[in-house]
Amino acid sequence: MATKPPPPSALSPFIFEPIPASVKAHFDGIPWTKQYISDPTLQPYTTASRIPKSGSRADTFCAITLNSKDTVTAWQSWWKPAPTPDSKEADKKFGESIALLSFSSGLNGHPDTIHGGFLGVILDELIGNAAEYERPHDKSTMTAYLKVDYKRPVATPGTLAVRTWVEKVQGRKIWGRGEVLDKEGKVCATGEALFIVVERVKGTASKL
Repeated sequence: MATKPPPPSALSPFIFEPIPASVKAHFDGIPWTKQYISDPTLQPYTTASRIPKSGSRADTFCAITLNSKDTVTAWQSWWKPAPTPDSKEADKKFGESIALLSFSSGLNGHPDTIHGGFLGVILDELIGNAAEYERPHDKSTMTAYLKVDYKRPVATPGTLAVRTWVEKVQGRKIWGRGEVLDKEGKVCATGEALFIVVERVKGTASKL
């Protein structure tokens, strides 16, 4: 039985909601993604950074630039809660974020090959999601450190799965890791990151 999601007030970056019909139809057409779509223990959510914000200059990279037919064509995230004390994975203290992303050739570096910088962005964003889950609800987080190891090239267009989780929280510091997986479950890239809990950032007008 799936664990009931925490209240939104405690998790402002997460909007727990059913998978949009168009997104579900997209991933239903990709056989290997069924393991995520049909898993009742996973709680579908939309990260706030994917939602365009009227009158705000925040989150434009993920919500607009990486949300088109030429870049990321479909994105669905899930939250897997931390195991209960009586489970086989009781040694895991934190939950896990899982995402599926389909992408087009507008993200190429080498011919028909995804740019490595995009994988870095996705690991930063999704390890950051896991870190955001653990922060105080009235604060925010910023990346202090990100290390990406590339294991194999990723062909475009295509679909990837991304798993991210927190490993340790110490005061204002949150350490996390993640991995990018192809349809065969092979690791294409891994990342480790340190996030710092900060006050919410207020926008400032550019003078350029």
